[in-house]
Amino acid sequence: MFNRELWRFTSSRSTGWLTPRVSSSPARIKYARNRKSWGGAASLVAVLGAVLAPLPAHPTDKAPLTLRIEADDVAATNAMEKVAQEYESKTGVRIVVEKFGYASSMEKASQDLASKAGQYDIIIQNGDALRTFASNGSILNVDALEKLSGAKADFENDLFAGAWRGLSWYKGKRYGYPLAANTMLVVYRRDLIENPREKQAFRERYGYDLAPPADWKQYRDLAEFFTRPEQGFYGTLLQGKRFPAVWFEWLNFAFSFGGGVMDKEYGWEYGPVIINSPATVQATEFYQSLKAFSVPGVEHFTWDDAVDQMRQGHIFMCLMWSDALSHLVDPATSRVVGKLGYAPIPAGKAGRVAQIAGSTYFVSRYSSHPKESFLFELWMMGRENQISQEVAGGASARRSVFKNPQVVALPYAEASAQSLVVARSMIDTIPEAPQVSDIIETAVSDVLSGKQSSKEALDRAAIELNQTLGPKAPLRYPAAAAR
Repeated sequence: MFNRELWRFTSSRSTGWLTPRVSSSPARIKYARNRKSWGGAASLVAVLGAVLAPLPAHPTDKAPLTLRIEADDVAATNAMEKVAQEYESKTGVRIVVEKFGYASSMEKASQDLASKAGQYDIIIQNGDALRTFASNGSILNVDALEKLSGAKADFENDLFAGAWRGLSWYKGKRYGYPLAANTMLVVYRRDLIENPREKQAFRERYGYDLAPPADWKQYRDLAEFFTRPEQGFYGTLLQGKRFPAVWFEWLNFAFSFGGGVMDKEYGWEYGPVIINSPATVQATEFYQSLKAFSVPGVEHFTWDDAVDQMRQGHIFMCLMWSDALSHLVDPATSRVVGKLGYAPIPAGKAGRVAQIAGSTYFVSRYSSHPKESFLFELWMMGRENQISQEVAGGASARRSVFKNPQVVALPYAEASAQSLVVARSMIDTIPEAPQVSDIIETAVSDVLSGKQSSKEALDRAAIELNQTLGPKAPLRYPAAAAR
């Protein structure tokens, strides 16, 4: 039986955890990107030169200093681990990375910090973990680390601002720098967009040229045009199961239509409830309308199914997290290699808005080597190292990385960068986040399954949010109680 409380502990959106612990797919998809060999010496961050110079280039008779890192076992971690070999060779500092599945990773990190054992020097975790660890004081913020080490980052102006603040800040304080900045994109069949017959038929039907969707109206037109049930082919796929995937997917519509959940800037804040605003209701009605062009069974689908249906060639397009894209271009499992295109999330009335998720380097307060841990973090954030990680399957938060020719050559790099420019934190990281997500997932899945209208379900959700959060989240719009 699906244990929702266990899910709440194990499945807040984080970099790479595209495989749910409970999946509706026939088989779980292993989201681990194949790593390419990394060559070439990565240059040190300029500010670290003087600090790293005293460290021995090669250990003497003393045991080498060892930094232990706890992280989720995903592609970004694997890419970081590979690049870290260069750091070892330059400094003599051993880097030991212990990787676990998402549930075990969170448990290991929480246990170590709660016990104050200091087994791990660096914890790599997501925004939910940041809320918990920052609140109880078990991780050091960047201000403290700068004082300890005498070193400062020289790359903060190069970070995607929304991604960095969404992933690594809590209540106005910096707690680190992102290992992985993931966002959502549109994946579509480029071969069909470029097909002359399809181009002609689309123009005759809709009066404009066939192209990737720039706004939601175009997205719906494309979904309608390419829905061909007699061929077993559909325009899109909705991730409509009562499960975090529906929450994350729906947020793209709600925010770009000018709505949302609460009127606030950052995930750690509270604000007036706007989930039943006219804009959010309209966004939800539009989202529900796409069900007519989706593979039947949306009430049972999660992100696993989106990847599976896309790579089997059954759908024209869908929304997908950027850290799943490599599995669509794997010739061992995908039938659509060389046929795909990538575009940022379409624009709505509020413009183009993309959400952000991922993980950050956090230095444990109980580490025996906080200074050295911070220096390692800064080194890993160096531009050349970030380029190497991106090519090896990472998800860099640095803007300049996406101008590098090696990175530009990645088929999805441009769309990822475009989304990261407008990315913002849409996922709540307040202590009541599990209850908030449960309320949203229930409301949206009830709309998709036809149990309630958008207005009815969102009015109910608004009342439940207000009851859960109290005066910190007053109702902005009148809400009719469920009959």
